[in-house]
Amino acid sequence: MPTQKLKNLALLILLVANLILLSVVVPNRTARDREADELRQSLQTLCAREQVELDPAAIPDTVTLYALELAEDPQANLQAAAALLGEQILVQDDSTRYLSQYSSQNGACSIGRSGSFQASLEGQPERGNLTRASKKILSAMGFQIAALSEETRVRPGVYTVTATQAVLGMPVFSDGLTLTWSNSALSRLEGVFYLGAMTRVSDSACLSAADALVAFLSARNDLGWVGSAVTAMEQGYLRSETAAAAVVRLTPVWRLDTDTGSFCIDGISGQVTAMG
Repeated sequence: MPTQKLKNLALLILLVANLILLSVVVPNRTARDREADELRQSLQTLCAREQVELDPAAIPDTVTLYALELAEDPQANLQAAAALLGEQILVQDDSTRYLSQYSSQNGACSIGRSGSFQASLEGQPERGNLTRASKKILSAMGFQIAALSEETRVRPGVYTVTATQAVLGMPVFSDGLTLTWSNSALSRLEGVFYLGAMTRVSDSACLSAADALVAFLSARNDLGWVGSAVTAMEQGYLRSETAAAAVVRLTPVWRLDTDTGSFCIDGISGQVTAMG
């Protein structure tokens, strides 16, 4: 058989195979979407019976997340420091090894095992938008951005930009990092930046959005909640307490916003607490 006919036959076989796959995938996806919509409507009905207003669109899809621990990663620390201080860096660990300190002619930086991060800098002024400049610096540091604020004027010549960290594509509910710009030059970074190699430490996956919502409704009286509406839900990570201060464990959680405050639902235990 001529080569061209063989190629045409192969293309025809691939086309038929793709059509068969689409005939299987599309109905399955449509069925899953329909089931998800029905679940959201059922949760809205449940909330209505409890005299709680809920927009079904406020309930996102659930992502499979597990508890994580971050192991110390000197190379990741060095990358973050070098992005701010340059390549010629003096490195110094404190006696407890819970804090790594870096310095150069461009400033100084300290990185704690618990996630604390602070830097004082003497850099050159940036040109253009400070929010974009902040994004570029954070990327060089290895900081995955979940959200980034616009520049905020603190006083004449001084502006701040605040970044929320993402881990595995999900937001970490912490103070994040605040970048301070003085006369268009980055002068200070401070806040929380979790660095290190991630290890899964739980077999249990995070609760679904539906289970988290039910957990909140069951606990609302004990919480003293006096609101009337659930306005948003968001899945992410929150640092949980451990026996060792230097061990960072990130637990999957749900953040639930209401008309009178925000709450955190532990994705593993289901415990509900108010968020400050």
